[in-house]
Amino acid sequence: MNLFLAGLDHTTAPVEIREQLAFSQTDLPSALMQLTNPDHGAAPLFTEAVILSTCNRVEIYGVASPGTTAQHVVDFLATFHRRPAEAFVHTLYFYQGEAVARHLCATAAGLRSLVLGEAQIQGQVRTAYESAQRIGSVGSVLHRLFQIALVAGKRVRHETTIGKGAASVSQAGVELAKRRLGDLRGREVLLIGGGEVSELAAQNLIANGADRLTIVNRTSSRAAALAERYGAEMLDFGALPEALARADIVISSTAAPVPIIYRHHVIEALDHKLRARACGDCDPPAMLLIDLAVPRDIAADVATVPGVHLFTVDDLREVVSHTIELRSAVIEIAQKIVEEQVQEFLDWMRTQEALPVLTMLRQRAEEVRNEELARALRRLNNLSPEQQAVIEGLSRSIVNKLLHPPTRCLREAAAHGQGKRYATILAELFNLEHVGERTASMVGNTETS
Repeated sequence: MNLFLAGLDHTTAPVEIREQLAFSQTDLPSALMQLTNPDHGAAPLFTEAVILSTCNRVEIYGVASPGTTAQHVVDFLATFHRRPAEAFVHTLYFYQGEAVARHLCATAAGLRSLVLGEAQIQGQVRTAYESAQRIGSVGSVLHRLFQIALVAGKRVRHETTIGKGAASVSQAGVELAKRRLGDLRGREVLLIGGGEVSELAAQNLIANGADRLTIVNRTSSRAAALAERYGAEMLDFGALPEALARADIVISSTAAPVPIIYRHHVIEALDHKLRARACGDCDPPAMLLIDLAVPRDIAADVATVPGVHLFTVDDLREVVSHTIELRSAVIEIAQKIVEEQVQEFLDWMRTQEALPVLTMLRQRAEEVRNEELARALRRLNNLSPEQQAVIEGLSRSIVNKLLHPPTRCLREAAAHGQGKRYATILAELFNLEHVGERTASMVGNTETS
């Protein structure tokens, strides 16, 4: 149970680095397979692994194999993404054991997000877990950990008010637009993307007075459905230049691996605006672009175009920074809930300390039972099949009743942090070879982390 976490997030790495290490949905199968089933017969880095990659973070959760170090994970990231390690290693954090559980539970609860209490992170944690489960890289430990973390997120949202206010990057993006432009009524707003972020942005735009929305997405059916729900105009992705030329506000959130809007696109759009005005003394055209995607949808040098104001997810801090102060009491309650869920996971981990010894004890008891049963049946060679079944049932019943008290005692001791001591005693009493050493090693990894 050597839990291990390597990652970076909005507090340690700017979007320029996060986008370089982001894993797309198409990347995940290959990445998880490399982590848990490497080629050339080498030992895997992890026996279990889940990758959580969002606009705010890139994190690898795993049950580390013996000998796995932080440097191994750094090397994996560098190789997989074809980036020099020195470009990002200073932004990484590493956790082991109990700290991994605490970090994931807090993350699922929205306590580690740029937008405190954001609603999307719980779904992102669930998606990461389910994706790894389909690939086959989730075992009993990460299954239990992620289930408990999802409960932590659900409890925090139901038992606190942490989700009130700007509780999503979409809301924060719309709030940023309002602060920059004031009234959104009559503004031409272009939404690029048809996912959850765009839908939340549409909801918040309408709630804040926006009444002229256009939606562009590579998948026309998704854009059409979104446009119908929110009374927006839908354009095919090929019409993006036309849509840019009309837009006052652009909010983009696609899953494209490279930018979809470059400097020349914006220059052409502003030129078109200027020509359309046919006004010699009009103010120069302007455009507000909010890029909520990681990797970014809008090339960084777009910000150098006169009249353009470009913001990324990292720029949302100016909108959400005050919420942390306003919610300090709520955060304290949420942290207590997180701690309760962490303790539940730790209790479960402690019960696992008993499993190796209990398995060996059961195997030893079965060996003895089978030997003695065979000896008895040889002596009673005239028994009918029914009589033999009765004797075999008797032997099983005796073994089960004898094993029940030490089994219950060891499980209870493990739940109270005494599993190592009781397991060692039981192994010595029943002469269970090497089980004590195996258990001590496993427990030592858990306790020192």
